[in-house]
Amino acid sequence: MQVAEASTGLGALVVNEMHLLYGAKFVQQWEGLTPRELKDSWNQKLAGLSESHVRRGLTACLTREWPPTLPEFLKLCCPWLTPEVAYHEAVRGVSARRRGEIGNWSHPAVYWAAVGVSTVDLLNSNYGSIKARWERTLAEELSKGAWPDIPEPRAALPAPGQTLASRAQAEAALKKMGAGKLLEPRSRSHREWIEKWEARIALGGYPTKAIAEMLTHAKYSANPERT
Repeated sequence: MQVAEASTGLGALVVNEMHLLYGAKFVQQWEGLTPRELKDSWNQKLAGLSESHVRRGLTACLTREWPPTLPEFLKLCCPWLTPEVAYHEAVRGVSARRRGEIGNWSHPAVYWAAVGVSTVDLLNSNYGSIKARWERTLAEELSKGAWPDIPEPRAALPAPGQTLASRAQAEAALKKMGAGKLLEPRSRSHREWIEKWEARIALGGYPTKAIAEMLTHAKYSANPERT
């Protein structure tokens, strides 16, 4: 079968590159199809992907001894299709945003799934404990088909003990605002307030200096052992 055929489209790109990378191994894998049928089959399955996605998959093939199946290749092109891979990407991305960096996101759905799950829970859970919730949220985001742009990160929140306000001042400010319940360790209202602000920040919201300091101390009250 003559696989390397001069034609256009992502299917032709993949077929030609696979032939160069794997030679007879790739030919044998698709034995029985004409060059046109092979290209058309790949074109259909790659519908919706960009050339950059496809080239990511081809780059990943450089370390593989055998040609991937079509489903395997799609996962190489789109790592976010594998929930656990996407989860670890989200953890790294959210951690980067805590430092004021935008993070490295292979797909916006991964970012919005992180927001949907709650960045607080994402960073304070292991994959096993959050697996079902993460997979459900990621699947819901991927099914949307269109996503808002990932917002630029805002200023990173200062670490406990590095703010201008003392803990006592922050507690007094919370009480003055009628938010004294937030000072109760591990209270539901405490957690909800933190999660709401985490979600607002993830969406591009910008807390005032006072709110940023109170949020830091509220988080410290919930998890004092993490300091």
